[in-house]
Amino acid sequence: MNHIVLHAGPVTLYAQVASIMRDRITSHVWKPGEEIPTLEQLVEEFSVARVTVRQAVQMLSEEGFLSSQRGRRTYVSWEPPQVSDDQPLFSYAGSVDKKSARYTINILSRQDFEELPPHLAAMGKASGRYMRIRKVDSDNGVPYVISDSYVSWAIYRRFPPKAEERVKISRLIWDRARPSLAGGKERITVVALNYEDAGHLQVAIGSPAAHITRVFLTHDGKIAYLGQLQYRADRFAVDRDITLLLNGGADTAGGDPGGRGD
Repeated sequence: MNHIVLHAGPVTLYAQVASIMRDRITSHVWKPGEEIPTLEQLVEEFSVARVTVRQAVQMLSEEGFLSSQRGRRTYVSWEPPQVSDDQPLFSYAGSVDKKSARYTINILSRQDFEELPPHLAAMGKASGRYMRIRKVDSDNGVPYVISDSYVSWAIYRRFPPKAEERVKISRLIWDRARPSLAGGKERITVVALNYEDAGHLQVAIGSPAAHITRVFLTHDGKIAYLGQLQYRADRFAVDRDITLLLNGGADTAGGDPGGRGD
């Protein structure tokens, strides 16, 4: 048996063990319904105390990855999300209109801001009053993105009543902006989910997520919309045409900056 060396640090030993075990489950090294190694085998493999392995198993049980029944060892209870098509939930090749009949929106809060928070205003020129909409988007019952959308009040007041509970905010912005928008930009980074966001996305605390800061601008450079979106890593993809790059041209993401979130 190969022994894995763990190191004490900011991440607890049991969380490190849980992370390795979680990866074995999601990568199908340990398959759904399959019994995992015994407690003694895991203690030997990871060279940790029994209590550490127990804590790791408990964590994965609470997350829905493992389960146990009387007369049976702990087994894998996690099943990969069922996706009915081969399209990612977010793509540069996507559209702000694209959604399925299974798409649902859960509004967490609405908050009126007299001005855009200073740390966000650098993305363009602030446009006075904004409405912040915090929500979770789901597909087929699986939450895939949590977002904070700052919408210029001049545009938000044109929304039909409770439209953001049914329609993507990106679509509403493009349809209701007067005059029409000049364009937009976005930046994608990778972050670790905090306790609250991980809970809403039904993943473990510290799980990786694609963080997108997206801005729609008016012709005079004012921010009509600023969104901060965090996509579950297992529900996120970006398609890019790199033909120009291969031919020595400029790097380009191409396509519509929309996608299946906001």
